[in-house]
Amino acid sequence: MADPWIFLLTGGALVLLGFVAAQVFDKVRFPDYFILMSVGLILGSGLLPLPVDPRESLKTIAPVLSAIAIAFILFEGGLVLHVRGLGKVWGAAGAHTVIAMALSIAGVVAAGTYLLGLHLTTSLILALAFCGPSASIDMSMLSQLKVQERTRFTIVVEGVMGNVVAAVFVLLFINVSGLSTDQPSILLYLGYLGASVLLALGVGFAWTHLVGRTPRRFSFMTSVAMAVILYAISQGLLGGNGGIAAFVFGLVLGHRRFLVAPKPAPHGAAGPRGLQEFHGELVFLLRTFFFLYLGLRVTLTGISMAALLGAAAFVAVFIASRWPSSMALSRAWRLPPLDHRILRATVSRGMTDTILILFAIEVGYIPVAEATLVTNLLFLVIVAAALASALLVFRAERIAKGAPSAPSRPSPASEAIAESPAPRDSPLPRDLDQSLAEFLEDPIVQRGEID
Repeated sequence: MADPWIFLLTGGALVLLGFVAAQVFDKVRFPDYFILMSVGLILGSGLLPLPVDPRESLKTIAPVLSAIAIAFILFEGGLVLHVRGLGKVWGAAGAHTVIAMALSIAGVVAAGTYLLGLHLTTSLILALAFCGPSASIDMSMLSQLKVQERTRFTIVVEGVMGNVVAAVFVLLFINVSGLSTDQPSILLYLGYLGASVLLALGVGFAWTHLVGRTPRRFSFMTSVAMAVILYAISQGLLGGNGGIAAFVFGLVLGHRRFLVAPKPAPHGAAGPRGLQEFHGELVFLLRTFFFLYLGLRVTLTGISMAALLGAAAFVAVFIASRWPSSMALSRAWRLPPLDHRILRATVSRGMTDTILILFAIEVGYIPVAEATLVTNLLFLVIVAAALASALLVFRAERIAKGAPSAPSRPSPASEAIAESPAPRDSPLPRDLDQSLAEFLEDPIVQRGEID
């Protein structure tokens, strides 16, 4: 076991590195995860004389942080998915998300199995982990673009649903694949699953009733801790269903509007910020650790032609899988050409994909013989998908600037705030804009740190 000073040095250096990467992103908009993965590559290469092996230092805490991260991702997903008054918008955005995810899963499974020769189970884990885009990365690129609120809503929904579907199905797939096929084992697992859901529902309703509708001091941090406790109980005592319990608990809190702050604080502002501040800093710590850890596990000299070919194929699948549903959604909502191209361009992948794939490697579900290829493939896919998304967004912006300017009109959210009626030619109900604006004003959504 390493000395305590090594853990302290590693932890402090990790936070400092994440801070520097975040400042670079704020100043020049260069992605912080590129910096973190690059630093991991350098540290893991052995070029720098270090007193300890950074891989071993981080490897000891990786399983614990993986469990916390999965619990937090699913808790966050349930917390954000409050969709009161968004019936038709939610239905259309949800249908687009499901179709795009289904096509992406099918394409990645085919590419992984037939092109790369991976086991079917490995290809399915990759396909589920990569099923949805990263909302935080995409929203960071869209911050300077004038797209409609419905488009932003769709991107957020895709990111959240992608995280939830990926985490839930990867965990279920790993759990179910270890069961025997006899009926008692299946019934026992279903009983554990139902018990996890009921436990999370009961704790969620009891917690909201105990604390009340107005969040008290430290209520968000305590709620995250309770989600982790539910994850641990369900994971250890109820058949490995910790992810389901954390998601259901977050869903109850989100539906009851338990942790909604009255007004989101400005980005980077000082002072007490409660929900926003703690959420942002927890995401910051998790992103810093896992992107650096991914870089440490990769060696550039070990990247094979198969990994390069697989990354190119996967990104091509991400792009192609979005075209049918994006086109149908753009026609249904009569979106401007810029919004249509932006919907097709959001193909980046992020922290959730990294956590789930590294988790599958750590628990031994992905065979050791394929672990190196999968790790290198994960690294290349994140880099290539981010670059492809940036290029497609840049191209969409250039095309929009070159097109003839149309008469300006207020956005749906601004119309709702001004209490003006929706346009007559809108295919959506008149009373929907206020609900849509309320969703996009959620503090977690506005910070763009859903990953």
